[in-house]
Amino acid sequence: MNQTLNQNDIPSNLSLVWKGFIKRCEQGELPAMELKVDGFRFDADKLAAYNAFCGFAADALPLSYLFVATQPIQLMLLTDKAVPVQPLGMIHLGVSFELHTHVEADGAYDVVVKVGEQERTEKGLEFELVGEFWRDGQCCASYISRCLLRVPAEGGRRRRRAGGRAPRVEHEWQVIENLALAPQVARGYARISGDYNPIHLHRITAKPFGFDAPIAHGMYMVAKMLSAVSEPLRSASFDFKRPVLMPGNGTVERDGEALRLASSAGKPLVEARIQSA
Repeated sequence: MNQTLNQNDIPSNLSLVWKGFIKRCEQGELPAMELKVDGFRFDADKLAAYNAFCGFAADALPLSYLFVATQPIQLMLLTDKAVPVQPLGMIHLGVSFELHTHVEADGAYDVVVKVGEQERTEKGLEFELVGEFWRDGQCCASYISRCLLRVPAEGGRRRRRAGGRAPRVEHEWQVIENLALAPQVARGYARISGDYNPIHLHRITAKPFGFDAPIAHGMYMVAKMLSAVSEPLRSASFDFKRPVLMPGNGTVERDGEALRLASSAGKPLVEARIQSA
């Protein structure tokens, strides 16, 4: 199913979050689906607020904002009746970004958000949401968001994901930024990003989802890791290793092209690979 929209056709984040909150369905494999928004433009005021909150330069267009700016399009896709997904039950596994050419904050783009690859594993159904920014027939930038649905195994059995674990690499980590994660910070991030998932906002709203405390936004941690890197990047890939209960403290650490957010106990919370532009 393909659908083309204008930017004015996109509902507000809050209405989409509510739609996702009340959606009930039997979850399963996603159909081939694509939403296209012609003439998409970044909101300058929202971008400025995002940069100020997350620690980017005032004139930056961070890689992570490509995801944040198109979250409403993602939610439109996930809340569609044809998609057997309950968005609030999803687990965000990771996200990767790639710049193919220069992207301008004041440019107009045709944005495509679509269902990518999906695979049943021992944990459930893993699937991708792919976002692309097109201009003059060229894909200027893209991201891939990886998510997990806890769905019953087909035939009562699950299979391990192909490939296995990557070999362990010893790093000489250097701390480049200290990071405090607190519920009030998460609520501030919700206001500037539009991500009002209740698991992030308060222990009361996180409790029904199995958390004794609110958990940090994965994309806020991604933003803080990116803002701690001084040079412009061509690509970046992030893996979320475990939920981060708040309040808590962490450190952004780097060793060459390897980047991570570690807990105060030294456990990896987010692991990343980056490439300079």
